[in-house]
Amino acid sequence: MILPSTLIAISALLHQAVAAPNAGNLEKREGIATTTCNRDNLFRSFIDPRYSASASAFCSTYIRSTVSTAATATATVSKRALAERDLPATTQYPSSRLSSACSCILTAKPTPTTVFTTTKTTTITTSATSPTGTSCSVATPIVKNGGFEAGQAPWTVTNVNPPYDPNYDYEFFNVTSPGYNSAHAYTVTDNLASSYFELDLAQTLTLCPGAKYNFAARFYMTDSKNIPTKETYLTFFVDDVRVAGSTFADGVGPPIVWKQLSGSFTAKGASAVLKAAFVATNYVTVTWGIDDVVVTPA
Repeated sequence: MILPSTLIAISALLHQAVAAPNAGNLEKREGIATTTCNRDNLFRSFIDPRYSASASAFCSTYIRSTVSTAATATATVSKRALAERDLPATTQYPSSRLSSACSCILTAKPTPTTVFTTTKTTTITTSATSPTGTSCSVATPIVKNGGFEAGQAPWTVTNVNPPYDPNYDYEFFNVTSPGYNSAHAYTVTDNLASSYFELDLAQTLTLCPGAKYNFAARFYMTDSKNIPTKETYLTFFVDDVRVAGSTFADGVGPPIVWKQLSGSFTAKGASAVLKAAFVATNYVTVTWGIDDVVVTPA
């Protein structure tokens, strides 16, 4: 709402623009090109900070509308201009004066504004983490030469009982042919007909501490002289903890019958010893074979 005192002041300002003693001089400026901005009373009222917003709104509508060819024109301020309380409700000026003043304020170049922006970059990285909370990765396959296609290494024989004597031919352990669906396997044979035999074959694994792993292997147990095996065992250990093992019923043949062992374990440290223990008690002759020994993350 426009205060009465404001309307009186604005009306007096506009009246001075029309009825001032030098109004005749102002009328003579109509012939000047509209591209020249004359700072007469009308133009000054349009650029007055108190009225400039409403003047711009008024001129935007006025320039687009059809201007009467009469000597004078009535300019009516829009409701938006009235709401802004910046310009009187009605004024009367020649159309040429209004067009000139409006052209000047609408084509004035705005003051350049520099806008500064700040960009924040966040880098996110991910890594595999073991259950212990530390990053861990190991080379694969975890069991090296688990199919014995490259000979015996890195497997090593860590124990033979009774001790191996090269002068006698009752103990044999080496890589032989064929394997389980492959060219090679590791075999152990004892023909001593004794009350006890054991051979341990082992290699060291690199693991992630606290991680869980699955174990699997192919094997067979048979009597080399066609006598059913008695009390023969094949057991796999990780750091002396049993992971998988055979039963009495697994000893069959000949002919050779390959079977599968499987199990799981949790790594206690960054390395562990995987051991295959070939054990026989109360036997005549026995032969074992192992192949495709694998350890994979659970």
